[in-house]
Amino acid sequence: MTSTLRRLLGLLRPSASLVIGAVLAAGVSAAAAAGYAWLIGPLLRGVLVSEPMHVGGLHPSPAQARWLLPGLLVLLAVVKAGAQLLQTGWMQVAGQRALARLRSELYAHLLSLPPAIHESRASGDVLSRLTADVAQVEFSVTQALTTWVRDALQLLALLVVCFLLDWRLFALSFVVFPAALVPIVRFARAVKRAARTTQGSLGNLTALVGEQLHALPIVQAFGMESRVRTQFDTEQARYLKEMDRSLLLRGSASPSIELLGIAGLALALAVGARAVRAEPSLASHVMSYVGAVLLMYGPLKTLSSTLTQVVAGLGAAERVFELEDRSVPPDRGDIAPPLRRALRLEDMRIQYGEVEALRGLTLELPAGKTVALVGASGAGKTTVFAALLRFVDPVGGRILWDGQDVRGYTRASLRARLAWVPQEPVLFAGSVRDAVLVGKPEATDVEVWSALARAHGAEFVRALPQGLDTQVGERGAQLSGGQRQRLAIARAFVREPSLLLLDEPTSSLDAASEALVQAGLAELKAGRTTLVIAHRLSTVRHADLILVLEAGRVVEQGTHDQLMEHGKVYRRLLDQGGADGPA
Repeated sequence: MTSTLRRLLGLLRPSASLVIGAVLAAGVSAAAAAGYAWLIGPLLRGVLVSEPMHVGGLHPSPAQARWLLPGLLVLLAVVKAGAQLLQTGWMQVAGQRALARLRSELYAHLLSLPPAIHESRASGDVLSRLTADVAQVEFSVTQALTTWVRDALQLLALLVVCFLLDWRLFALSFVVFPAALVPIVRFARAVKRAARTTQGSLGNLTALVGEQLHALPIVQAFGMESRVRTQFDTEQARYLKEMDRSLLLRGSASPSIELLGIAGLALALAVGARAVRAEPSLASHVMSYVGAVLLMYGPLKTLSSTLTQVVAGLGAAERVFELEDRSVPPDRGDIAPPLRRALRLEDMRIQYGEVEALRGLTLELPAGKTVALVGASGAGKTTVFAALLRFVDPVGGRILWDGQDVRGYTRASLRARLAWVPQEPVLFAGSVRDAVLVGKPEATDVEVWSALARAHGAEFVRALPQGLDTQVGERGAQLSGGQRQRLAIARAFVREPSLLLLDEPTSSLDAASEALVQAGLAELKAGRTTLVIAHRLSTVRHADLILVLEAGRVVEQGTHDQLMEHGKVYRRLLDQGGADGPA
């Protein structure tokens, strides 16, 4: 817990001037609260009993006291209110800036993690940590920390007043506090454990909802509504069970601490009453003392109620930092040059957990040639793409870029030499221009139109209501499948890549759209090193080389005609795939 708190407070370091100002303002507010307590005894004794008063070095008459002491109380109230306003404002501004830094750091880290982490079902838990957990931390850093700084200083000031008024009463009143520290610490640990469990359960619920809503067409098509609703209710019941336990622990904090405070006050009143009977001159001190103890009630109750929120926030912060601490290899090395001669994979071995996806794969792509990968599902075709994009790192073997190991180049510079056209194009919400500029953010409109023309997409873009400024919608929902693919090809054109990775982007298109996309792809591949995951026979026929993968290895290779004559696995795949070729 200490290290987590230290990291959270470290986020406040860039806003140190605001934090220092807030602490000073809280100190002024606490001093004003202590002034209230110090004046209560003289005020009551002088005004109600009409006896001479002694307030610091002042000795006002009863007539003077009737306006002086209330005036001092009003002045203290103004000072306290102004100081609280400054303290709250400055601390919350500093807290929000700290949380903004935490969100930015966490999101930047998430962008650097391998895509497999976000593609798994655990992505819901990742989203929960970025949203729900950060929101819990936000309360701790802004609201709770603001309260704790103010009320802790006020309690400290009032405790000092109690000690100065009568150290014997102070010792008797607060003798129960040290004994209460042990159960309070144990209680805080229990609350933090419950908070982590609750947030984890919420992450599971978020993951389930994300998975089910993403697959909503399948859910509805197969009549699974009742089954997924049952799954949701079961997961939500687990979450509610954990939340009930957490809330019970949180709810018991305030009454427990309040009980300790009342016990201390009762003890002070009992002993103080006996002291006043023995020595009436102590009445003023005893009244001020009791007033100080009563003034502690408000901040003590606030601190106890926010204790659980702070501890829960620390639990949430641990989950956030746990994700932020997930290691990512540093992106170091030289800048990858354009591919001139060949790309070669030597004895590549890649594992996903215990499953070996590539088992000593070796293949070579001569510069300027088109090589097709074919094979049954699970043969390792997609894993080859993932390795070339550096989404996964091999456990054995290497990738040579013109004879140089790609691990000697930065991932960013290597990816800048590649263009990937997936089977299902991914477009972000924005304009047509934005969709193409993904390939090259600094490209001019002239370059964008040129890329669209080469991708056979300029005509349909000109027909759109706002041309390049037309919004494509979330995931390109406002466009047809063929239009989305042509934009994906255009962003590959504008990138001018050394290596083109095609995951057969025409396999799900109708004949008319396929013809336009194929024309764009033919121009894109011309003179460029291309690796294709082939699903259709038309793509396979024109490849310079076809590699047949089985269980993560190349088992056959050659041209289409050569494999038709000598390739047993290739011909079997063609037979299984029908007219469309291997799947």
